[in-house]
Amino acid sequence: MKLELDRQITRGEPISPAAPLDQPRKRADWVDSAKGISICLVVLWHTAGTELAINTLLIFVRMPLFFFAAGFFAAKATAGNWASLFRKRCFNYYYIYTIWMTIFFILVVCVREIKNGNPLYIYDYIVNFVSPLEYLWFIFALAVLFAIAKVARLLPKPVAIGILLLSYTVSVTDGQWEPLTFATRMARLPLFFILGIYLFDAVNTCSQAYRRLWPVTLAAFAALSSAILSYDADHLAPLTLLTSALGIFTVCQFCQAVDGTLIATALGFIGRRTLYIYLLHKILIVYLVNGFAVTGLSNLPATPYLIFAIALPAALFAGLALARVAPWLFEAPWAGKTQSSIV
Repeated sequence: MKLELDRQITRGEPISPAAPLDQPRKRADWVDSAKGISICLVVLWHTAGTELAINTLLIFVRMPLFFFAAGFFAAKATAGNWASLFRKRCFNYYYIYTIWMTIFFILVVCVREIKNGNPLYIYDYIVNFVSPLEYLWFIFALAVLFAIAKVARLLPKPVAIGILLLSYTVSVTDGQWEPLTFATRMARLPLFFILGIYLFDAVNTCSQAYRRLWPVTLAAFAALSSAILSYDADHLAPLTLLTSALGIFTVCQFCQAVDGTLIATALGFIGRRTLYIYLLHKILIVYLVNGFAVTGLSNLPATPYLIFAIALPAALFAGLALARVAPWLFEAPWAGKTQSSIV
């Protein structure tokens, strides 16, 4: 079976659905492309927000896709023992969160308060250790998600999915999608992380088989998302979950369809380095926004797109440079090379 699996990987074929959950998975190029799309959507949201209509339309897929893709390569980590999981995953991600929360607090919060003549309070820093800083909440969440996934392995799959599905259903009944509290996010999004662990092989196979139909799936997603928003039906869990599934599957189909092209090469380059972009982009956006305001260019219609076009590659290449001189910024000294397959 292992020989056949190696042949499938060499030929670029989908991995057999019969591959065991605990088995280490080869990194699929199309998944890196999906992660590249996901981080681009996150940066675009933080750049333009609701000013860009498409950002609102993508509300049901942006973070579910991020969680789903993160789950693709989490199976091996959750199959190990608790000590290894805490050391290499949970404590590692909390370490990364702490480092970058501190950097953001110094470079953004402190600079802003001093500029505005406001006093600085140590409480405003300390509280972030237990209540995650807004843009870094996903890194904080990863520290918790691996523990959740480990516990989920102790339960039958239908039971684990059923509990998370119930949590999702309850969390969407208020119809609130932005902004969300960290508690609401952790009630709503772990379902997609766990599904990413369980359904990798099925999604890999199906998206490959139906990859040329991605425009059809995209149209269905756009129509359903638009209808939900137009008729205020975003409190109905079956509809929002179906919309998220369509959006995620569309991205998977598209990435399979363009696999081997220059588009996939570019997206994959970004997708393999999403951690750098995620950690750095918000700081750059804050300074770019202020820079555009000083120069009087902040009200131009093209300004959000210019900031996006600058912030994303700047965060990527700044991260690459920092990783060479200070790798401890992106990985706990005790963890080893672990995060690149997740974030």
